[in-house]
Amino acid sequence: MAAFLFGALAFGADPFLDSVKPVLQTHCASCHGAKSPAGGLAMPSLLAASGNETLSQRDKWERIANKIRSGEMPPKGAPRPGEEKLQSVVRWVDSSYEAIDRSRPADPGRVTARRLNRFEYTNSVRDLLSLDMNPGEDFPADPYGYGFDNIGDVLSVNSGQTDQYLKAAERVAQAAIPLPGEVVPATMHRYLAERIGQDRQLRMTVDHVFPVAGVYTLRAAFYQALKDGTRVRMRMTVDGKPAAEGELRFYYQIDRAIEAPGVRVAAGRHRVEATITVLPDPPYKGTPPYLEYLQVYGPLAAGQSPDRKFFSCGHAPGQHGAGCARQILAPLARKAWRRPVTGTEMDGLLGLAAREQTRTGSFEEAMRSSLMAILVSPHFLFRVERDRGLGTHPISNHELASRLSYFLWGSLPDESLSQLADSGKLEATVKEQALRMLRDPRSAAFVESFAGQWLQTRNLSVLKPDAKLFPAFNGELAAAMRTETNLFFTEILRENRSILDFLDAPFTYLNEALAKHYGIAGVRGEEFRRVDLDGVQRGGVLSHGSVLTVSSYPTRTSPVIRGKWILDNLLNQPPPPPPPDVPALEEKAAVSGGSMRQQLEKHRSSAACAACHARMDPLGFGLENYDAIGRWREEDASGELPGGVRFSTPAGMKKILKSDPDVFARALTEKMLTYALGRGVELRDRAAVRQIVDRLRANGYRMQELILGIVESEPFRKRRGEGGARRDFQEGIFCKAWERPSGCPGSKPWRRRWRHPSG
Repeated sequence: MAAFLFGALAFGADPFLDSVKPVLQTHCASCHGAKSPAGGLAMPSLLAASGNETLSQRDKWERIANKIRSGEMPPKGAPRPGEEKLQSVVRWVDSSYEAIDRSRPADPGRVTARRLNRFEYTNSVRDLLSLDMNPGEDFPADPYGYGFDNIGDVLSVNSGQTDQYLKAAERVAQAAIPLPGEVVPATMHRYLAERIGQDRQLRMTVDHVFPVAGVYTLRAAFYQALKDGTRVRMRMTVDGKPAAEGELRFYYQIDRAIEAPGVRVAAGRHRVEATITVLPDPPYKGTPPYLEYLQVYGPLAAGQSPDRKFFSCGHAPGQHGAGCARQILAPLARKAWRRPVTGTEMDGLLGLAAREQTRTGSFEEAMRSSLMAILVSPHFLFRVERDRGLGTHPISNHELASRLSYFLWGSLPDESLSQLADSGKLEATVKEQALRMLRDPRSAAFVESFAGQWLQTRNLSVLKPDAKLFPAFNGELAAAMRTETNLFFTEILRENRSILDFLDAPFTYLNEALAKHYGIAGVRGEEFRRVDLDGVQRGGVLSHGSVLTVSSYPTRTSPVIRGKWILDNLLNQPPPPPPPDVPALEEKAAVSGGSMRQQLEKHRSSAACAACHARMDPLGFGLENYDAIGRWREEDASGELPGGVRFSTPAGMKKILKSDPDVFARALTEKMLTYALGRGVELRDRAAVRQIVDRLRANGYRMQELILGIVESEPFRKRRGEGGARRDFQEGIFCKAWERPSGCPGSKPWRRRWRHPSG
């Protein structure tokens, strides 16, 4: 019996037989019987299970506990036992499995060897070579798993991608290592306002990567529907410094662009901006003018200044000594491969360099080929953690350094991490290193990547609210919304604030445009600043325009989408997909608030829909005071959650979400642990999650305690071995990425173009 496994008999009392089984039989068995049980949960077999069979049904028992916690069960209208009886079931489930977790050896799980995603690849190239470019811009979009794009199980490689890695390595090598007398060919990049989400604006801003220090020509053009002679003043700047300015009157025969020839720019990423000021005489008619495109052409042949910092040995061009190749390549390969390089590997790189120098007569060409070899190596492209025997064991210090750096920086370990890993001291100082990394500006990558995916604000770049219904929405407003959320997340992270501030913080970050959009007075200028809130209309991420926009349709709000967003992202309790035979809401009927409620009431009247919609819809209606682009409006925002808990405003709903802080703490812990590990959180991780939540509770739910709890956890520092070499990795992923004997899939594109020195 289940009682034999779980019930610690005390003074003749069995909590399972005395408290749990009677409640479930009386109030649950009618719907969850043996025939056609609701939700696929058959109560008779569950209550009759024993031994390991009960242990294997842990997920079902935890589902029962979660349903009781949320008030969903027993369902509305069904007889309901007293709260104490219901909580006795929850306590029994929690204590029983907690005891099991304590008694069993910890299982940290396994992380699949995985390639760098586009974000990690670009950051790694930047930090390896101090080269600010986007070499992965042509890579296909990374697939998502568990809500994130760094999950090992889905980051596979095919033969087409291997060819793209080679092309990217060629571009990087050419940018990093200029040849004597080589002229970088001029190219033209035209940024169309509509393409980059900045259409119909008086200002355009782009971050352009200039491949080499030199002279460039900049150009900006504007458009107006009516050619009525409107006078405008156009201005272009590079990093805020004036590049060109002029006054134009828009007639058909007059050019509508301003050009800045001969602008000298250093290599790297620079902000290019164009603005229009409409002059008062004569007033324009019809549609106001707006910028159409920004264009960068160059570098011009004259005036190029290639950067030769790659050659660390300090010899003049053509005078490189015999040891120069080793002096350059050894630290480069060690940093790129995130571990010490073996003698055999170094011999392969030096042999390739020698052969290429003999073939081309150029040391620079030899270094280009060697750099390409480093960049297309699986040791750079893949994050691999080796098994070190059977059972659970700590990952190596170098693997731990990579876990830390890609978790918090999305990039390579720096010199401090590498030195600690070399000396074997990193594991003992992981807490201090994590705190140091959070203070480093590179932790902005964690905000951009984790927060952008957890809160789904990345989607702002592709969402297009209906322009006729929401003319106020444009690329500038979307960028301001995303900036607000990133700065808000950054303060919680850097200032070590409570994670509960995500629910109802009394502050946010605004500039004039976003403050005006929200109806908040007293904010002037383009710069963002911290603004205190009264907590009535705004407070926490649920009132951010970014979140409210990505959880709406292009034409209207959606209580279902917003409710699902809360369940998935803030509570980590995503509802299952809807049954295939459920009709969608009628669009016309769903436009007004009352009709929306009536339509959703029909969904809840269906037994197949009621369980999920009873949770989603009230949460979504709690945000109906915000329109589809986050503006406040007067609307019915009342709702009733399962269990009879009611609210009438967004603030009331947020108060309910915050009433049990462990629920949100557990959800955010599971989300962040998934991101940190690169795999989904499983049943075996429940003990680690519980320990992190306990640590959070004991320390005021501080954000940095969550991160420290993760990096010091068993799943982050250890792995479960399966013994011996991983043939599925070596013969699967490696085969796809390298030239191997015949019969190895994906080898042909590499055989045609490249042979790596390690063969």
